[in-house]
Amino acid sequence: MSSKCCAKFGIIRHMIIDSHVHLITSGMIISAKKSFDRLWPGLMDRALTGGKAIISRETIEFLRSKTLRDLADIWLAELARHNVGRACFLPIRGESLGELDEFISLDTEKFSGYVMLDNPVKKTSARTLRKWLETGRFRGLKLYPCMDMVCVADKRLFPLYEVAAEFKAPVLVHFGVTHAPVSDYRYTNPLDLKLPSKLFPDTNFIIAHFGAGFFREILMLGFHSDNIHLDTSGTNNWRLYLPQVMTLDEIFKRTLEVYGPDKILFGTDSALNGKAGYRTFVLKEQTETLARLGVSEEDRLKIMGRNTARLFNL
Repeated sequence: MSSKCCAKFGIIRHMIIDSHVHLITSGMIISAKKSFDRLWPGLMDRALTGGKAIISRETIEFLRSKTLRDLADIWLAELARHNVGRACFLPIRGESLGELDEFISLDTEKFSGYVMLDNPVKKTSARTLRKWLETGRFRGLKLYPCMDMVCVADKRLFPLYEVAAEFKAPVLVHFGVTHAPVSDYRYTNPLDLKLPSKLFPDTNFIIAHFGAGFFREILMLGFHSDNIHLDTSGTNNWRLYLPQVMTLDEIFKRTLEVYGPDKILFGTDSALNGKAGYRTFVLKEQTETLARLGVSEEDRLKIMGRNTARLFNL
C-alpha cells in the first residue's frame, strides 16, 4: 500500500527520510519509571494504567522479549517495506542514550539519533551534548520544555544552542499537547522560541507536530524567522482540540504559505509496540495531502527527505 502510494506521487524514486520516530525498549521504560518515581512515587505506574495509558502492559511484554538486535531487524524491515531510506530516532528519556547509541551502531546507514538530556539546565549538559554529537551517530538535540519544566528561552539552555550550532545539529522542540506522564503547560508555547532563534541565528530549530495545538503561534513565528523549521510528525489529532477544527490539508497549506517547502520535515512519530509497526497511515495521509494541494514533485521531495538530509548533514 505504501509503495503504491509513494510511487503515485513520484517519491519512491528518491529517498524518504523520517525525521521523527521513537525507539522504546524495556530498559528505557525501567529507567523512565525510576526517574519519574523520584519526582513522585508511583507516578509511572499511574501513567501506565490510568486514563489513556501511554505504554500498555502488552507493549512492555513485547519489548521485554526483544533484544536491540531484534528491534533493529524489525525496524529495518519496516523501513524497507515503506521505502524509507533512513530514520532519526528519539529516546524516551536522556538516561537512555547509551542504549540508543548501541541501537544506532547496528546500522549507521539507516539509523541516526537525537540527544535527549535528563536535566538540560545542568551545568554539565553542554559537555554531555558535545560528547554524543562527536560520535557522529547523534545528529540533533531534543528538548521537551513542558516535561523538563524549563522555558526554551532560559539562559541556562544557551550553552546547548551554542554547541548545537558548532556541530550544525538542529534542536527539535516539543511544544503543545503531550501524552507525557508529567507536563507543565506553562512551558509549552512556541512563542518562547522567538528569543533563542534571534540570539542564535546559526542554530536551526525544529518545532515538532506543527506545534501540537499552537498552530497560530507557529505561524506568527514564521515572521522573519530564518532558522525555525517544522516537522509534520504524528497523527496531528491536536487539530480536534482547536476552537475551529482544521483539516490536515489546511494545516499543510497555511504552513507552506508561511514557511515554504524548505522548512518542513516529514515525520511519522512511529514506535514499535508489538501490535503496530511503522505508521503507514501517516505516510499515506501526508503524501496524499501534498498531492491534493498540487505541491510540485521537487517540493514534495524536499519535505519527504531532502530537507532532513540537509539539516542533519546526512
